Amino acid sequence: MTTPLWIGFGFLVLLVLFLILSFWFKPKLTDDQRGTLKFLTALCAGFSGGFLTGAALFNMQKTAGTTTFGISGTAGCALFFVVWFFYPKVFKLQDGFQFAIPDKWTFRDAVDTMVQAKQSFSDFRGFTDQELGATLRSRSLSSKTLIEALAQLRLITVTPNAIRPYDVVQAGSVYRLTVRGGR
Repeated sequence: MTTPLWIGFGFLVLLVLFLILSFWFKPKLTDDQRGTLKFLTALCAGFSGGFLTGAALFNMQKTAGTTTFGISGTAGCALFFVVWFFYPKVFKLQDGFQFAIPDKWTFRDAVDTMVQAKQSFSDFRGFTDQELGATLRSRSLSSKTLIEALAQLRLITVTPNAIRPYDVVQAGSVYRLTVRGGR
């Protein structure tokens, strides 16, 4: 093997070790750390590709309307840009809550089951037994948070307005549902 191949192999080993160690010792990265990791990974990929392949050329063009964008360079440059542009995008899953309410479930059944899914407890304040026993229509709920889903339940009762408006507040692992004053 020639010296450039050994250097390219060294950068490749460095890249793999760097990625393993960075994820081993720092499993939760901030956005700044992730950006630095992305740049260093692209840099290592570019150097290893450049030294391993030498002067292999790369040319990419993309036309959008009347404008043409292009990137060209050696294989090392190409690997740098491939890693830089296509490195796993940082995306954050939006917290969401989905729940299917079966037939003949009551308001209390739905609330208790929904909060149990989050390993939490429910606390009802100001509700009558009639409101807690109000039957809900069978349907699926989808919302950004459990609090929002709990607040939607009063809108899907079989009997309209069977439950007075209420507020939902999370205090630790307890979801407190409190009836607002008056009907």
